[in-house]
Amino acid sequence: MRKWFRSFYSSGLFIPFILLLPYMCTIALNGADKALLLHSPGVEDMVPLMLMVQMKGDYAEEAVKAQAVIARSEVYRRLEEGESEGEILDEVSESIAGKNRERRVEQMTAATEDEEVLSFRIAELNSGRSFVVGYGGVWKLLSAVDKLQQYGAAAEATAGQVLTYNGKLKLVPYHEISSGKTRDGTEVFHSAEYGYLKSVESSQDREAPGYVNSAYVPASQLPAKLVVKKRDSAGYVTALTADGNWLEGETFRQGMHLASADFSVQKVGKMVRFLCKGKGHGLGFSQYGGNEMAKKGSSWEEILETYFPEMEVEVVMEMGR
Repeated sequence: MRKWFRSFYSSGLFIPFILLLPYMCTIALNGADKALLLHSPGVEDMVPLMLMVQMKGDYAEEAVKAQAVIARSEVYRRLEEGESEGEILDEVSESIAGKNRERRVEQMTAATEDEEVLSFRIAELNSGRSFVVGYGGVWKLLSAVDKLQQYGAAAEATAGQVLTYNGKLKLVPYHEISSGKTRDGTEVFHSAEYGYLKSVESSQDREAPGYVNSAYVPASQLPAKLVVKKRDSAGYVTALTADGNWLEGETFRQGMHLASADFSVQKVGKMVRFLCKGKGHGLGFSQYGGNEMAKKGSSWEEILETYFPEMEVEVVMEMGR
């Protein structure tokens, strides 16, 4: 039983199973002919699963509701652009399975000193054959179900509501922690099309536990001369040069796996230190900032109005979708 729980939880089958559980129960009780009429997985079923990918850690109820509206907006936008519900669900399942595997690798690395044994176990994990678990796997599975219930309640409380700009579904980005101020869409994408994403103050983010992050890289692995050339109004690097070659700031950040593009470069002996402020791209909704607002009594509507002042909350059915 222990082997089955860990294998099932780590696989991509767990999320589709949870999503389809009500549907399977309907089949058992009413027969397959009535199942499609009584319960058919749709967008509202997908929102809690999106939240499992989008949220890390514990958040106040109103912050989760705000993220639920963002998740729903993303699903409807992608459907409008031609993606199917199946394609989106597959991506979500793969993302959650990937997060579970990354967590397993971190746990094994911390518990195993023998590099050969560690390599073998990671290879087993990647091939889907790893079944060595303790009873903790059962509690993790139950914890995941508990999270789904919490996220399901947030989805239900905001059912059908999405963010729009001039009546249209648009990109609604989010990130974990801003550098103290979110970024301007026009500056980030160099296009007026994203002008609805305004830079707003999120000074509470500076108090976040993970606000400042350092990454050290051997100088021998980097260009001899790395110079920051441009920053946007929120302080994020938009351009830098590497031995005279121009690079885009966010692309460099992602390639180097830095916490954020609001970074400074320092030479420390034979290492180069990247000191980063915030976590993520810094555009749109700051999850930490929104959570702090929620803890102080703000509603999810007030949170979204703060981070997306140019956008409006609408009900999908009223939009004719």
